[in-house]
Amino acid sequence: MDFDWKATIGAVAPGLATALGGPLAGAAVKVIADKVLGRPDASEQDVAAALASGSLTGEQIVALKAAEQTFQVEMAKVDQATQAAAIDDTKSARQQTVDLAKEQSSIAWGAPVVSTLIVVGYFFCIYRLFIVPADLPPNAFQLLNVMFGALSIAFGQVCNYWLGSSAGSRRAGDAVRKIAEQAGAR
Repeated sequence: MDFDWKATIGAVAPGLATALGGPLAGAAVKVIADKVLGRPDASEQDVAAALASGSLTGEQIVALKAAEQTFQVEMAKVDQATQAAAIDDTKSARQQTVDLAKEQSSIAWGAPVVSTLIVVGYFFCIYRLFIVPADLPPNAFQLLNVMFGALSIAFGQVCNYWLGSSAGSRRAGDAVRKIAEQAGAR
């Protein structure tokens, strides 16, 4: 029977063990290799060999816990960067509309017109699906349902564009607070 080094890591650093089973496995191995072996370029096999005894030393346990904290901080930074990019994207779209309006370009009407069409379509679908009881042919009813689903997503995007996204801002703020707390705990 082969030694399950990932289970050993899971007992000490469950967050890293979870990452080892998913798309972030490479990043997790790199962090573990850096903290346990002192070599961030070590392979998964190198890490497995180093942990093959099945019993971790006190230094390895401390190193794995530090690796988990480092990994969480790095993932929070990635999440923060992703949120910042989304916020910047929205800000740039808004700024483009403002710039076009200042230049009195007819293209400046693009965002308001598309937004209006989405909002009108969204409320039309609500009206036809939920307020007006009508016998629709099954295929027309299905099409209206699909349109309602697509317009629901688009309606949220329109609201975020014109009113801002407090959810995205809150997540970015939460990520910054988490990084600050983890850095202060060191």
